[in-house]
Amino acid sequence: MMPVMMRKNWIAGRSARPALLALLLASAIGEQAGAAPPATGGARQPYNAVRTLGVLQERMAQGDETAFAMQKDVVGQIADELKALPPTVWREHRNRRALIKYALSGGDPELLRELLRQKLFDADELPLAEGALAYAEGQRSVALRHLEKVDIFALPPSLAGHVALVTAIVVANTDLARVVRLADEARLLSPGTLVEETALRLGMEGAISRGDRPKFEMLASRYFRRFPRSPYLGAVIRPVATAIAENGYGESPDGAKWVHDIVHYLDPHKLVQFYAALAEIGLRSAKLATTVNAARMARKYARDGSPEHAWTQAYEGAALVIGLAPEDGFALLNAAEAAGVAAPVGELISSARAISHLIRSPPPPLAPPEPAAPAVAAGPRNPATPAAPAAKATQAVAFASANQSPAAARTQSRIAQIDKMLKDIDE
Repeated sequence: MMPVMMRKNWIAGRSARPALLALLLASAIGEQAGAAPPATGGARQPYNAVRTLGVLQERMAQGDETAFAMQKDVVGQIADELKALPPTVWREHRNRRALIKYALSGGDPELLRELLRQKLFDADELPLAEGALAYAEGQRSVALRHLEKVDIFALPPSLAGHVALVTAIVVANTDLARVVRLADEARLLSPGTLVEETALRLGMEGAISRGDRPKFEMLASRYFRRFPRSPYLGAVIRPVATAIAENGYGESPDGAKWVHDIVHYLDPHKLVQFYAALAEIGLRSAKLATTVNAARMARKYARDGSPEHAWTQAYEGAALVIGLAPEDGFALLNAAEAAGVAAPVGELISSARAISHLIRSPPPPLAPPEPAAPAVAAGPRNPATPAAPAAKATQAVAFASANQSPAAARTQSRIAQIDKMLKDIDE
């Protein structure tokens, strides 16, 4: 039986849907106030229906969970509505463009396919219509061939933003510079929408792959400021945290301050998630200052006594015992263990203690050299004659032993153990 509180939330969510849908419809129709009367005697036009989806997606980008839950149903309802309209509505180019936008937004492309079969699109609309259909059907190379012929800036801004974004998506694996440029165009053409949110994510990915730090910094700052409640935030946190760790932002006070300045728009729960990811990636990358800074920031937003609070102590402690402040690190590891942690974090604590012990323990004593074997008289050998294979192997071993001190061997062993520890930690 469904718990009472869960049942109340479920009922509240369902009751909120009709109200939200009514608001979306009113917004979509209200935008057309003052426009020419619809050609179907007052019936809702395709561009009204597609605008409903646009308003829904704008609310999704701002973190409206009800809108996110409704998206699939609304997309299906719009498909049914469009199919039920009389064929005469497609004589208006605005409705045909709305159908293209619908397909680019994740809608059912069946009706677009049918209109293309009936040759209802004008010649100048064909590249866009065929590109949208190919994209909706997953034929990216075909979509790009058609979309290359489209002048984005000759289109209405809202449609132009969709086209720029889709073009960026289909070239994502071939031309990173173009991806970033198209993503910029998409977000500038469709501000405040899901197109802008997606374009920022895509642009950040391109900037990170290109190693373009100024672009990455600008896009990351804009994303967290404008879309801190996006349902797709989870897809951003880890790539951004990885870029921050790998580029050493958390290794200096100025860098750590910059990181906090761009993410402080997130709610406390999301801040804990972000800094937890940064602490983990920092430890895996041997960026110990990054791990310490991130763990401390996460602890500021974690609830005392929570698993997240103990987790931050464990990660900071592991970073400290490995090299920065062993005694402080042991105290944090002990506190985390006393609070109770999950098995993977418990393994981290045990491994960190063992590695710290290895690092701080003295090297093993050198073995005494073996006595040299007595020389055996032999006749003269031609210097040009190569040594026997067995003699060569003995010389190679002796050379390796002479060039690898016990300290170097210990260091290599520790590095291997640390690397194994980090790989074994569950994400």
